[in-house]
Amino acid sequence: MFNFNSQMLFKISYGYLALPLFIFICSWLNYFCAVPLAILFLLALYKIYRGKSTASLEWKLDDKAAVTFAVLASIWCFFAGIGYFYYQSFDYHFRNAVFRDLLTYDWPVFYDKANTPMVYYMGFWLVPALLGKLSALFVQSAYWNFYIANLFLLIYAVFGTVLIFAHLSLALKSYSWKKSVLIALLFILFSGLDLIGIIFFRTQAQPFVFHLDWWATFMQYSSFSTAMFWVFNQFIPIALITLLVFNERNIQNFGFLIVLALFFSPYPTVSLGIFMLAYAFQQFIQSTQKNNFLLTQIFSIPNIIGVFWLLPMCILYFMTNSDGIDRLWYIFDQTSPWRLLIFLLLEFLLYALIIAPTYKKHLFFITSVILLCFIPFFRLDQQNNFCMRASLPPLIILAVYIFRFIFVKEQKRLAKILLLLLLFIGTATPAFEFFRGIYFVQKHHQLNLVADEIYTLNQQVVTMPVFGWSANHQFTAKDYQTDFFWKYLAQ
Repeated sequence: MFNFNSQMLFKISYGYLALPLFIFICSWLNYFCAVPLAILFLLALYKIYRGKSTASLEWKLDDKAAVTFAVLASIWCFFAGIGYFYYQSFDYHFRNAVFRDLLTYDWPVFYDKANTPMVYYMGFWLVPALLGKLSALFVQSAYWNFYIANLFLLIYAVFGTVLIFAHLSLALKSYSWKKSVLIALLFILFSGLDLIGIIFFRTQAQPFVFHLDWWATFMQYSSFSTAMFWVFNQFIPIALITLLVFNERNIQNFGFLIVLALFFSPYPTVSLGIFMLAYAFQQFIQSTQKNNFLLTQIFSIPNIIGVFWLLPMCILYFMTNSDGIDRLWYIFDQTSPWRLLIFLLLEFLLYALIIAPTYKKHLFFITSVILLCFIPFFRLDQQNNFCMRASLPPLIILAVYIFRFIFVKEQKRLAKILLLLLLFIGTATPAFEFFRGIYFVQKHHQLNLVADEIYTLNQQVVTMPVFGWSANHQFTAKDYQTDFFWKYLAQ
């Protein structure tokens, strides 16, 4: 039996998550910045690897479970369209363009036609893009090399998803193959009650067919399959970091992890940071040796390097993005207090109310509920991406507690039946995500119905397909000539 325990899971997870940022440091920064930051980065990672975790050493991943995880992850990622081999949702128009440009252009990517560098959270593509650049040395055809690089992308996504499933198994202390597989399936099918929302409370036409999430106007808590099918580059690393924080609870590494989260996806980093702060504050209050706690837990080497060196570098990079926050939108411009309450009830509150008597004293549960109650009030852009993405970490934590409730024998049978009924209704949302691809593949008799109309972002005007909006601002720098990052840090 392969001895895959919790310590090994943590170390592999850190390596998987850290590699893209290390590649960015070595490829985007100039020599005088890259060398010291790379050394500090490796020092922080070394300290993390040398540190001891307080997590249980009893848990081990069953061989059969590991193989089944790989199969489930491959199916989930394939049907999500990752890899350019199957039907892809609308957002792939941009994701394919980002990935192709990372393969085609020198790093850092600069668009001569638009006279601007790429500024985007493209961390998830860096490892497969680097492998694609290496394969280009042997495969001269750009067409076939793009397919090879997409195969690397699919493998990278599958590996990350397997790590997510393994963390879920650890979080629920699953020691059996059947229970571990059931947990992974529950996670894939987890969602709020969008079916009820779209039947009884929809006020406008859905922007995409067979897509249930947009029923509450400009509020959306995406199901996990929705996130995988539309924003896999954010969902996979954020889900992994969330579960790593939940399972390991090592405050000494929080400062390093928050940088990795920001590099992969800025919006979920906000809620992840709140989880970290809440847990660190709780442990500080409970500590009997507060000075020692501050020195060993808060001011650890990974935290100091992460917060005071790596975090400013990432912030300076993302601050050059043209999009930014144009203004704070008032949530009730698009909805009413009554509709907001319905949204919260259907998306998570009904679940939370059932399990609250059991977990009302658990800090992570309390924090997830509070976050999910307040996230809709912060609308930072027209499409309200903050609501969709910042909700992912608390939804993942809530799902862990829901699954725990189901598997604990002592819980009341009626509460379990009601919870299972809600989960069953919720499966409609991920089911439609799978069905959409199956429907269009059968309709057009073509498997790889890819969304790739933009092709490259090296254009003066990048027009969003179907809607016709300009999308340049999402991927470029506005005044890079005067931005600190591009003047002093970048190559």
